[in-house]
Amino acid sequence: MRRLIAVAALLCGTGVLQADALRNAAEALERNDFAAAIPHLETAIEEDPGNVNARFNLAYACQATGAEEAAIGHYRLIAEEQPDLIPARHNLATLLMGAGEFAEAAAEYSAVAAARPDDPDPRSLAAEAWRMARDWEAASEAYRQILERDGVSLEALVGLAEALIESGRVVEAVPYYLQAAAIDPEFQNALPGIADRLERAGATQDALELYRRYARERPEDAAVQEDLGIRLLEAGNSRAARAALERALAIEPTAARHGALAEAYRMDGEIDAARTQLRLAAEADPEDAEGRVRYATALLKKQDYELAAREYHAAARAEPQSQDAWNGLALATFQLGNFPMALRALQESERLGTPPPASMYLKALALDRLQSYELAQAAYRAFLALEPAMPDEVWKAEQRLRTIDKVLAKR
Repeated sequence: MRRLIAVAALLCGTGVLQADALRNAAEALERNDFAAAIPHLETAIEEDPGNVNARFNLAYACQATGAEEAAIGHYRLIAEEQPDLIPARHNLATLLMGAGEFAEAAAEYSAVAAARPDDPDPRSLAAEAWRMARDWEAASEAYRQILERDGVSLEALVGLAEALIESGRVVEAVPYYLQAAAIDPEFQNALPGIADRLERAGATQDALELYRRYARERPEDAAVQEDLGIRLLEAGNSRAARAALERALAIEPTAARHGALAEAYRMDGEIDAARTQLRLAAEADPEDAEGRVRYATALLKKQDYELAAREYHAAARAEPQSQDAWNGLALATFQLGNFPMALRALQESERLGTPPPASMYLKALALDRLQSYELAQAAYRAFLALEPAMPDEVWKAEQRLRTIDKVLAKR
């Protein structure tokens, strides 16, 4: 709870009733018996509503006994009638913060700060209140005033940077985050989260530069280097990504890092190097079905169908629920002329979910090659019914379907 500020005021009045009430209130306050003081102070104020000292002590007593709503009401009246009574405004701001009235609290703390320019606390409290009120422009200005008047501090730098981000001025925030990291090395640990915030705000390059700064301080941290490599890949900087991923692999090889490096090589057009990394990924974690599928697909593109079929088969064994593995196995074994195996793989794929049009076309071709014309006819028709965006295959299917119709008509 924020500190309470009381005014040691002389309680005096002109009327007898008021004087007695004030005397009784003063005695109760002297004993810190705030509950006993309240009715006497209320009587005094009824007699003289303009007695600011009595109202302040009533507000203070209400605040001390938990009657915060009543205390706020009295402090507000004081702020209107005697705005230079700064302790009242400070207490009002404290209570307003507790009540969730952040914007009004910020205005009160700002008034306190203006009256006490040599005290840095009200400026900090005002900035915090503006932040809680989500008034980012006011918060930005408040934090700037702190930096100008009170010198550089980690709290003010971070507060200003966050207010700038929230107000959409993302690029302006970056230098303040970097200053904060320079002041406190421990703050470096917050940079990845800040980079993520910058990225979500659309400042991709600024986020990347922040993370690169973080990674430069941790060259032996494989996870950090891997994360940097992935971020660089997503940004399209494959050459720099390769360097980061190679550092990560040199520290601790993993299937995921080999797979990411393979993608970097692929982006640079170095297909053989990409295949090598995919092979290493598959070897590093034989149970990683996704990694083996990537490697098998690279082999398929190289037209190494036999090895591709083995890798797809291994992926399907590692993860029987991988539709990609079964579809890939079907295509590889079809290219090898093993049409029954291709059909078995397609059957497993269909069991897992609706097959893509390309797999349905492959099924029709395999049945056609096995001269199972009735089944091939049905498969071609099912493929055409999808109206797929595969114009060459659609034309071939239509031509082949006419031929099959003629063959079956002669039986």
